[in-house]
Amino acid sequence: MPEAFPVAIGVCLDAEAIWLNKFPEGEYRPILLSHGTYAIHEGLDPLLALFRRRGVAATFYVPGITADRWPDAARKVRDAGHEIASHTYGHRSAVGMARADERTDMLRGIEAVERAAGLRPKTWRSASWEFSENTIDLMLEAGVAVSANFQDRSRPYRLVRDGAALPIVELPVHWHLADAPYFLYGGLPGRAPRPAAEAEAVWREEFDGLYGDRPGSFLHLTLHVQLIGHPGRLAMLDRFLGHIQTHDRARFMTAADVAATVE
Repeated sequence: MPEAFPVAIGVCLDAEAIWLNKFPEGEYRPILLSHGTYAIHEGLDPLLALFRRRGVAATFYVPGITADRWPDAARKVRDAGHEIASHTYGHRSAVGMARADERTDMLRGIEAVERAAGLRPKTWRSASWEFSENTIDLMLEAGVAVSANFQDRSRPYRLVRDGAALPIVELPVHWHLADAPYFLYGGLPGRAPRPAAEAEAVWREEFDGLYGDRPGSFLHLTLHVQLIGHPGRLAMLDRFLGHIQTHDRARFMTAADVAATVE
């Protein structure tokens, strides 16, 4: 039987988290934050419905602050059968963060998701895919088993340090397989939203290339509910998922399921 081709879809349920660090603490920016709450009020239900119709099992990366503010959203994702993963607490980059602060942020994020969803997440994604020199040690300490952060390969692998394999499987990601480069705007300088068709073209090209020419590889798509959850973009995602489903070896899998295939 031909080897299955895993398709992992990682969905960031950031809500306000990615915007809270864009302005000084205490500053009043309700309009900017409303970009994030679109995920809760409008984006999540249609995305879950699309996944249900297409038979997709995804992994949702939930910052702790989202789990604390919107616990019902985390439970809704859990009840739909998707994997719940941790995405730090406050979506703060680890670069330059003191070890103690990074440890607190990581553990607080994991515990907030566990409190909301009733499941302790074993899969973890950093903020903005950034690590410090302490991150891997802190992941080991926190019991993280699956990382979705590095961008060095097309295949899942086990993290290695000093020649020894670690008990953490890495599921590499890539910026061109994320929705943020095409759709993240929020009035930020130098950014402009792009048509959904541009993302679809790139994602199809990459899926076709990996599926046909990279044995042992997988497709790892990164989405954000507040970005992908608009009607035109969901229609594009539906077309892309349909394209994937025309390929016999393609299998939608959670991050934990893909990690389980790595020795």
